[in-house]
Amino acid sequence: MKNNKKKPFAYLPMDAARVVFWLMGIYFRFRAVDTAGNPYKPKIQGSAVVVANHTGFIDPFVLTGLFYRRRMFLLAAKEVMATPAREFWLTKAGCIKIDRSISDMTAIRNCVTVLKEGNLLGMFPEGHIRQEGETDQIKSGAALIAMQAGAPIVPLYSKKPSRWWHRRNVVVGEPFFPGELCQKRFPSVADLEEISRRLSQKIEECKQVYEQRYE
Repeated sequence: MKNNKKKPFAYLPMDAARVVFWLMGIYFRFRAVDTAGNPYKPKIQGSAVVVANHTGFIDPFVLTGLFYRRRMFLLAAKEVMATPAREFWLTKAGCIKIDRSISDMTAIRNCVTVLKEGNLLGMFPEGHIRQEGETDQIKSGAALIAMQAGAPIVPLYSKKPSRWWHRRNVVVGEPFFPGELCQKRFPSVADLEEISRRLSQKIEECKQVYEQRYE
């Protein structure tokens, strides 16, 4: 029987990229707390979908810099991979291309696969960049992927600092399992919307803690 398990050396380009993510962490000088205001240590065990608000093109480096100790794949719009060379290098670094104009089941399956292999998946489920401090409706993709993989969702909120030399402040919420809200094997659209609504609330809680602590 053919063994389809990914070989360890296949992760070498991605692990090499984590050196860059580590350097980005030094640049950001993260000050991360949980929703109780306690220092947050990014030591997620096992797989998880890390979801965050999206305010700029540097946000993927915030996620990968904060969690550089782990392999984190990122869901990236096909527009970001506009050229073959860019697609090649971003894919090697751990990006998963998704076509947001359709129900891209190939991308969803790829996301589920990396989660079942025990990795982290970073997502910006608002689907586009928002203005500073704003949050938008969460799309249902994160809920669907997490349910298919049996993985928890970890909400996160951050904002670009007012000065480039300032620390990057981050608030990370408690993980929650969509499966605790819906035990159906095939969740309905309404089920996914309810989970997405709960996720929006979780990110909003992180935002409130951020504003109380840092603004």
